[in-house]
Amino acid sequence: VNEAWNMEFWGHALYDWDEIVLPNALGDGFLGDRTNFAGISLDYRRFISDSYLDCYKLERDIIHRHNPETVITTNLMGTYKGLDYFKWAKEMDIISWDNYPAYDTLPAQTAMRHDLMRGLKDRPFLIMEQTPSQQNWQKYNTLKRPGQMRALSYQGIAHGADSVQYFQLRRSVGGCEKFHGAVIAHSGTENTRVFREVAQLGKELESFGTSTLRSEKHSEAGILFDWENYWALEYTSGPCADLKYVPQIQQYYDYFYEHNISVDMLPVDADFSRYKILCAPVLYMVRGSMKESLEAFVRNGGVLVLTYMSGIVGASDNVYLGGYPGPLRDLAGIWVEEIDSLPPELHNEIHFSDGSHAECNLVYDQIHLEGAEALGEYTRDFYAGTPSVTRNRFGNGSVYYIGTQPDKAGLTHILDQAAAESQVHSLIPEASELEISCRESGDTRFYYLINFSGKEQPVPKSLAGKTDLITGVPSAAEDVLMPWDVKILAEAL
Repeated sequence: VNEAWNMEFWGHALYDWDEIVLPNALGDGFLGDRTNFAGISLDYRRFISDSYLDCYKLERDIIHRHNPETVITTNLMGTYKGLDYFKWAKEMDIISWDNYPAYDTLPAQTAMRHDLMRGLKDRPFLIMEQTPSQQNWQKYNTLKRPGQMRALSYQGIAHGADSVQYFQLRRSVGGCEKFHGAVIAHSGTENTRVFREVAQLGKELESFGTSTLRSEKHSEAGILFDWENYWALEYTSGPCADLKYVPQIQQYYDYFYEHNISVDMLPVDADFSRYKILCAPVLYMVRGSMKESLEAFVRNGGVLVLTYMSGIVGASDNVYLGGYPGPLRDLAGIWVEEIDSLPPELHNEIHFSDGSHAECNLVYDQIHLEGAEALGEYTRDFYAGTPSVTRNRFGNGSVYYIGTQPDKAGLTHILDQAAAESQVHSLIPEASELEISCRESGDTRFYYLINFSGKEQPVPKSLAGKTDLITGVPSAAEDVLMPWDVKILAEAL
């Protein structure tokens, strides 16, 4: 225990099991979202997640003793930090979650959470809860605009949901959620905008019956999401207080989302062999067989994208000695000697080998090449002219290492190259500001087109002629989608 938690630091060596106490502010504990002793704090996170899971399993098993056929689930909450959902998913019959975007939640953020929920079991899931109108517990409880509830409901279905459910049917007369939205308002009548919109959606879903149920998404791109990395990265003290796990993952998801490339959210122990490209942002903690799995993926022809703050520590948050990125050093073909961090008002710049430039910020790895090639170099500070972005051939594949946080154009520049090398493609050949997702059943492919842009958008001409499941009318080359509008275009396989 002393070794795992490095308790010699600050003279906190343990001599008896009774000396171990829960991490707290008076002992080996927390400093806001940081901690003095990450080892004990990480194990406490694991313990709490496992303890809640044990309670769930206890209740599930009691129900199954009386009725083995009953399907058991519980309400998950997207990227909720407190519970290791990939571990929970192994004990759940079906995944369900509560989708409550705020007024400023971007469509890509909601989409990523849907894909994460689908990825927990690599199967369709249920939207257990959403509101047809407004929440009551957020800072600003805005109404969903006309058509927005319908668009968000179809977005869930597009990303793998097999249900559209609401909390609540009827607004409560009292209690802390009496102003939470409901299908039936306090007025108690069906003559409301919200009731009419829910009824309309219900009729549409009923009209095409079960044709989309159990259809699946097929992706050649994957992004690793790992709760233990989530905890460890945000517990560590340094290099930058602004370095948060979910926003780092979101940056990479946004690239695939905006290019309409289907992407799966994966656990670190997934089977990577079905993918052409994997992104593993801030893979701070490398444990178990992660090194071997990633090496096998690349050796067999895959393209792997790694970033700064990867391969730093093992399972107890103790650093791998011998140089960063630790067990990923041979795979990446680099050695990171130092990690710089600058305040938000200061930036550096990447000069790419093709002559283009991009701003970068947050952290700046000081990289030595050990077989990799430099795709970009810093242009400022004492490390001007040293590598900032690299590519390493490993077996039949390649590893891209991004040693700083590029601006959006810079990250797109890098990922364009990685995507082209891996030969993953958009669902459509042309660019579009529509969100486009695809699900497939045995004999049909369903293209979900949703307009979150706030303005009219043309339907891609490559999809013309396919029949809209909602209206029964084939799509025409001149069709447009109004804001919040949806089409589901069916294509026989």
